[in-house]
Amino acid sequence: MKKIVFVDIPMKEMSSGRDGQCYAGTGNAGCSYSGKVIFPINAVLAEKLKAGDDVKVVMLKTVTEKGNSGINAGLFQQELDGINSAIGAKISYETIDSEFIETKKNHEKRLRSMLSKIEEGAELFVDITFGPKPLPMVMMCVLNFAEKFFDADVRKVVYGKVDFVKHDDGKTYPENPELYDVTSLYYLNNLMGAMEAPSGEEALKSLDAFFAL
Repeated sequence: MKKIVFVDIPMKEMSSGRDGQCYAGTGNAGCSYSGKVIFPINAVLAEKLKAGDDVKVVMLKTVTEKGNSGINAGLFQQELDGINSAIGAKISYETIDSEFIETKKNHEKRLRSMLSKIEEGAELFVDITFGPKPLPMVMMCVLNFAEKFFDADVRKVVYGKVDFVKHDDGKTYPENPELYDVTSLYYLNNLMGAMEAPSGEEALKSLDAFFAL
């Protein structure tokens, strides 16, 4: 089955030496990959990819004057290719460039560009760790559309968290990594849109039932 990966590419300068983290056994994602990665989704893909898998990675680049997103897209590809060298999946890379402007017009452009990458019946993996804050909201719309009209299967939405700790040299370094599976937020958003109830009280009961799952 086709796998499509959407990953938000960071706009700040990144390096494997400083920003690489081991997410094994952290958060709630159930990830056991022991290697260090800059991009949290790659720790997930290290365990999910199989030899011969047909994988399309869509890198969401926000273009700024510093040009870091272009360099970071290269880092992502280098990192995943290194992991895949021992797996043997067939991976292709595509990019979507957008301006760092949060207008309705730019949101529409992002949405249509992302939807153009969806394929019928694909498995979808998403990393919302980096990128502009409104981008995950657009991503939720993409996932809903893909599941509803392209019979897509939303397999994993992840978010990687780190603490930035100041050291004696006066600089801050990322530490204490945590990898979270936030796919349930996608389904919660769908529930909110589809929920029907005779009163707010009954709606809250339905919500309680969702969180009890």
